[in-house]
Amino acid sequence: MICVSVAEPTVEQALDTLRQVSGADLFEIRLDALEEPRLEPFMEHRERLLFTFRAREEGGFREVPLEGRLALLREAAAAGAAYVDLELRSGPEAVAELRRACRKTRLLLSYHHFSHTPSEAYLRDKVLEMRHLGADVGKVVCMARTLREAYLLTGLILWAREKLDFPLIAFAMGPLGKWTRAVCLLLGAPFTYAAARPGGQTAPGQLTLEELRTVLRTFREEGP
Repeated sequence: MICVSVAEPTVEQALDTLRQVSGADLFEIRLDALEEPRLEPFMEHRERLLFTFRAREEGGFREVPLEGRLALLREAAAAGAAYVDLELRSGPEAVAELRRACRKTRLLLSYHHFSHTPSEAYLRDKVLEMRHLGADVGKVVCMARTLREAYLLTGLILWAREKLDFPLIAFAMGPLGKWTRAVCLLLGAPFTYAAARPGGQTAPGQLTLEELRTVLRTFREEGP
């Protein structure tokens, strides 16, 4: 599956993106990008929406206290959104609070590192913590300074699947990690992320939906 990231300043612009983009399985609504975050206008699309209110230290557009971010994610979960995404660093109490609100909604716990890719052992510990705290899906995204770091992240998907039976999204940011955004799907990640259009990227190295579909089509046509 492909999840298109929607980071617009107004609800109206975000809704326009949902209506105009075809070929996406999910849409990530970046509540931190909205000048006036509101959920109700999105609810007719709830079964295809992943809501996140990204913390500033993990790439969010603005500084908002955890409680304010958590309140909107609880509301999204109570309304039956497909997914809600909370940063693992929010802590066990915040995760447990959001977990309780998730009945039909799936909980995604995420970890981002924007300067480099930490060691494999460190990242495995993060994934184990996600599973222990009750995540339905985990997400690990780090900046790749080398191809070795990018490969490390793709290997994390296989480890989580084979050793933990845990669905994990993992890919690398930056120019050296672009290919991992497509390959992660082929390795078993439940979905990956794309921008709706050129200039709409929400992270370094993010491909557009059309670029991602082209790469995936090439892999599938030329693969074994």
